[in-house]
Amino acid sequence: MVERVIRAGQHDWIWYMDFDILITNTSTSLTNLIHENLENATMPDAIDFLVTDDCNGLNDVRAFHDREKEQSGRSLGDQESMDLFLKSNAPLTQHVMRIPQWTINAFPEEIGCYDTHKMKWAKGMFVVHFAGAWAHVIGEDPTGHLMRKYEPEIL
Repeated sequence: MVERVIRAGQHDWIWYMDFDILITNTSTSLTNLIHENLENATMPDAIDFLVTDDCNGLNDVRAFHDREKEQSGRSLGDQESMDLFLKSNAPLTQHVMRIPQWTINAFPEEIGCYDTHKMKWAKGMFVVHFAGAWAHVIGEDPTGHLMRKYEPEIL
């Protein structure tokens, strides 16, 4: 799906997240967040891809996944694929910028899987992501439970 949107060439930026997020600050502009982070780049016009770390590293890069599966029959996980890609020094890695997790992918206290900034979601942050809620919250519907808990925090 993301590949199809990219190939259409109709957007400057595409924000891709899982279904288990809740935008908690509706006055925050994703465009402003992008531009604020690009202010820290040496060559902001060269940046095409913003990524965030968490306690597991990064997310999926399809080429590394496909190549590993073809060569060894082993499927790489999302974070492992991205990590290998960024360590490869491929020309495309020059277009990638890592930004703090909490800016566009904050995890709540129940899911303590933070990047090196160790910042959990706090009221006023743009989004809370309930990644892997099933592994951190006991109950029949962990993601739904967290969605209901954090819904009153929406600004």
